[in-house]
Amino acid sequence: MSGFRQYLRLLWLTLFHSRGTHARPTLKRVGIVSIVIPLLLLLQICHWLGFLLDEILFRKYRQVIVRAPVFILGLPRSGTTFLHRMLARDTENYTTMQLWEMLLAPSITERKLLMALATLDHWLGGFGYRLVRAFDKRVFARGSKIHKISLFQPEEDELLLLPLFSSIFLVHLFPFPQAIWHIVHFDSAMPPADRQRIMSFYRRCVQRHLYVHGPNKRFLSKNPAFTSKIDALDEYFPDAKVICNVRDPLEAIPSFLSYMYYTTGCFDNDLRRYSFRDKVLRISDHWYRYPMERLFYWPDNRHAIVRYDDLIANPLGTVRDVYERLRLDISPAFAEHLREEHVKSCTYRSEHTYSLGQYGLTPTDILERFHYVNEYYGLAPDCPEVTLSRARQDRAATAVRG
Repeated sequence: MSGFRQYLRLLWLTLFHSRGTHARPTLKRVGIVSIVIPLLLLLQICHWLGFLLDEILFRKYRQVIVRAPVFILGLPRSGTTFLHRMLARDTENYTTMQLWEMLLAPSITERKLLMALATLDHWLGGFGYRLVRAFDKRVFARGSKIHKISLFQPEEDELLLLPLFSSIFLVHLFPFPQAIWHIVHFDSAMPPADRQRIMSFYRRCVQRHLYVHGPNKRFLSKNPAFTSKIDALDEYFPDAKVICNVRDPLEAIPSFLSYMYYTTGCFDNDLRRYSFRDKVLRISDHWYRYPMERLFYWPDNRHAIVRYDDLIANPLGTVRDVYERLRLDISPAFAEHLREEHVKSCTYRSEHTYSLGQYGLTPTDILERFHYVNEYYGLAPDCPEVTLSRARQDRAATAVRG
C-alpha cells in the first residue's frame, strides 16, 4: 500500500469509523485534528516541492556515497537519546540531523533557504532567532520531563518518512495500530514494493544531508522504530554499523508506556488503559526479540550491544568499548567530552516518574512476558523472582535464534 493511500485510509478511519476506538470524536480532538491535518498536508506539499527543486538545482547529491553509517536502535526509553546526543558531539566523525531539519527542511532547497534566512537574521541582530528559541522552549517545555526535545537538538530521523506517510509517528495522530502494524514489523510485513520505495527515499534523504554537511562525514542516526528494519538497513547500507541499546524491561516498559500515553494523549485520544497498553506491549515484544534474531548473524565489527545501566553508570567506558568493537577512533576532543559526560552522569536524576501499577501491571506480569530479555543479555533485574545463570542465558539464546 502506497504511503498516500495509507494516509487516506487513516483519514477514512478517523472521519467515519472512529466511534468506539481510541480516536473517538470528542470536540477537543475534532478541533485538534481539523488544524493538524491540513498543516501536515501543507508541510508535505512544501517538502515535495523542495525535493523536486533538488533534482533540478542539486542533482549531484545523488553521487554522494553513504560510508559506514551508524544506527542506534532499541526499544524507546533505553538510553538511545542519551547515547545519540553524546556521540553527536563527535563532530570529527559524525553528522546527524536536528529536529528542525527533519520537520521543516528535509530537502536541500529548503535547508539552504532556511540557512540563508538565518544568516540574514544574524546580520540584522538575531531577533528572529531569539523569537524561534522562545517558541521552541514554550512549545516543548511540557513534555521535557519525559523526553527533552528541541528544534536544535538531534532527534529520531523516523520523521523523515512523514512525506511518504510511512512513519510510525502517525500513530500519535491516528491511534489505529492495526493500520500501521506493517511498519512495526517492517522487514517481514511491509510489501516489497513499498519497502523499496521507503528505503530508497530514506537513503536519498541521508545523501541530501551529507551533501549539505559534508560527504566525508559518517552519518549518525538514532531511531528506535528502525529496530524493525535491521534487514532493510543491511540491504540498503551494506557497511552500516548498528548499536542496539537494551534496558531491563521492569524499567523500560513502564517508561515506554508513559511516553506513549503522553504523546498519543496530546491529541485527546481515548487511551482506554488496557487495550492501548496491550498494543504497546506487543510492539515492545517484537522490538526486543528482533535484534536478538537478526544481529546474531552480523559480523562482530558491525554491531554492538549497549546495556542501559552500563551506559548511565559509566558512559566513558561504555562508549570506548563500543568504539573498540566497531573499530572506530576516539579523537582527543571527543574523549574530553566523554569525560565531562561521565562526571555529569554521576549527579543526573530523571524527572520522569511512572509505575507499572498505573497501567494495571505488576513486576511478575513483566517478568513472565519478557524474561527472555534479561536471560539473553545477562541483565540482573532488581527483583527476587529472577535469578540468572549462564545455562539459562544459553538456552534463551538458542531459543531465540531457533
